[in-house]
Amino acid sequence: LQRSSDVSAEQLDLFLDSRETTLANDVITTLCAHDCASAAQSISRLRAEAPAQRDLAAFESLHAFLTLFLQSLREAGSSGLPPEVIATLRELLETRVTLLATVLGNAAGGFLRRFWLLLARAADQPFDPDRPELHAAALFLRAQAYDELDAAANSIVGHSTQRAVLRWRAIGRYRLVGLKGARLPIFLLAWHAADAFPDLLKTLGDSLLDQDWQAFEADVEELDASWFPAWYFVAHPESASDLGAQLAQDHADARAEIPARQACLLLPRILDLEKHGHSRVLVDLRARLRATDARFFAAYMRSRSVHHR
Repeated sequence: LQRSSDVSAEQLDLFLDSRETTLANDVITTLCAHDCASAAQSISRLRAEAPAQRDLAAFESLHAFLTLFLQSLREAGSSGLPPEVIATLRELLETRVTLLATVLGNAAGGFLRRFWLLLARAADQPFDPDRPELHAAALFLRAQAYDELDAAANSIVGHSTQRAVLRWRAIGRYRLVGLKGARLPIFLLAWHAADAFPDLLKTLGDSLLDQDWQAFEADVEELDASWFPAWYFVAHPESASDLGAQLAQDHADARAEIPARQACLLLPRILDLEKHGHSRVLVDLRARLRATDARFFAAYMRSRSVHHR
């Protein structure tokens, strides 16, 4: 009889555990659907039947944020969210909601990305260099909506020189199409924000690009990251052919003010002429390359002597 009673208790425990798990899963499903009313009902059932459930407080906090978020969107309507509201919601997402969302398990990523996407689509204010994180493009990046990121970034006046925008575009393009298709936006960041380039490489985490960066630093220690694209052209001549035409379409004044970029405009033709041996044109172009920076030219010539031994 004792054994029969023990088995019944175990069965009851299994039933209660299963019921609690089912109720918790209902909460997770409704929260991830951003269904505020259904989530409230699911949380009420869980609270009534399993008040000691370990994730109940986190579920209630996530529901409170969902309510606040959706109410903010409704109040904004078609006019978009004001910057201060975006800043508040963004901070809550970063500091509290992301941590709380771990109770959602594998569904946490999608749950959070949906918030970032809705926030990005409700952010239509102009780009503010002092608060770049509030622009739609920055929020689309957090949502991993890379096509929409690119469109939002392109709409920014002066987007081709703003360091924050260049970083967003480089990351977004890389995530969307990989290194080959992202080289130009990556190089644009190197030219216009050389000090931010190492951090970009850490974010991208591309092993081949990291190897090239290490080789560049070892080869030309005295040059900053703005010269990495030119060094890359020399190390990978096929990239010069791919990107040379795109660079040549830029405005002349934008090219002239950055010596490292000017070098990248010269290198495609230099590298092509090298295939046919020495010529007067090659000598003249090399002289122009030397004029951009003698240190880079020395590194370039070292590479040529190695190649032609």
